Amino acid sequence: MTGPKLVRTMCPMNCHPTFCGMLVEVDDGKLKTVSGNKDNPDSQGFLCVRGRSTNEIFGNPRRLLYPQIRDDRRSNTWRRTSWDEALDFIAKRIQAVGPEAVGLWAGHGGFTPGSAVTVQMMNHFSNIYGCQNWHPAMICRGLGGFGVGLTQARSRSIPRKTWPRTQG
Repeated sequence: MTGPKLVRTMCPMNCHPTFCGMLVEVDDGKLKTVSGNKDNPDSQGFLCVRGRSTNEIFGNPRRLLYPQIRDDRRSNTWRRTSWDEALDFIAKRIQAVGPEAVGLWAGHGGFTPGSAVTVQMMNHFSNIYGCQNWHPAMICRGLGGFGVGLTQARSRSIPRKTWPRTQG
């Protein structure tokens, strides 16, 4: 058994091209704490909510580590399956509905070198098959920027009493 160890690493979410630096405390092979690395020249210690939640993901007993299939959409029963069966299942569903009903989104992490290849292959597939394809930054960065605009930028330029009220 070893004592706690502080490890410099990168955020596993890789949402943005900043490659946010992290300091993680590992004790006995388990992730204990996560914080931003102030020495990282890109993120300068900043970690978004997704990066800060890393310790809730790793080691979570409910985290999915294997493909699963739900045979009956009316139930919430899933069964563990092989990658081959899962990929065959997806391919049959895609073929059944046709390209106009399929959209691909790589999710976050599309900016890392390994993921960039995956995004390029996905783009190539969508071009050949004829389905829609969305860039990974479209969701994360676009909505993040919108949120910043609504909160930070707005709070400086528009008096609070004139902000529109939301219905709750």
